[in-house]
Amino acid sequence: MATQQFETLKDMGIDDVHDIEKYTSRIEGDMDILKIYLHRHQGEWFAKSKKFKFKRVHKNVPVKEGLQPFRVITEPSPYYLRAVAELDLLVTEEKTTQNKKEVLLDELEHLEKVVARKIEDIRRQIDEM
Repeated sequence: MATQQFETLKDMGIDDVHDIEKYTSRIEGDMDILKIYLHRHQGEWFAKSKKFKFKRVHKNVPVKEGLQPFRVITEPSPYYLRAVAELDLLVTEEKTTQNKKEVLLDELEHLEKVVARKIEDIRRQIDEM
């Protein structure tokens, strides 16, 4: 997929858009909070993430009933919506292109590590008795 497609993410300071693993989004007050998680590379202890805040757009909407003629509502900014659309493209592309066999092998490897650690822990507890 062409990287020129992800201009908004590039403008936000994300150099390698294919390094994005997932993202979360939430609303706090009149701000949209977008947190982008990047893949953890070999030798790194913690996964990297970047947090962005976008001011919500305030609009006056006419009300047909009630005492007040207008009501103030908020909407996400267009810049935020473009960023989320680009992130959706990246995340779904990665999920569909990743081979199911690779996913299962990764899960199996993780399970083997967990079981090995648990066995070590149980043996240590037995030795301490």
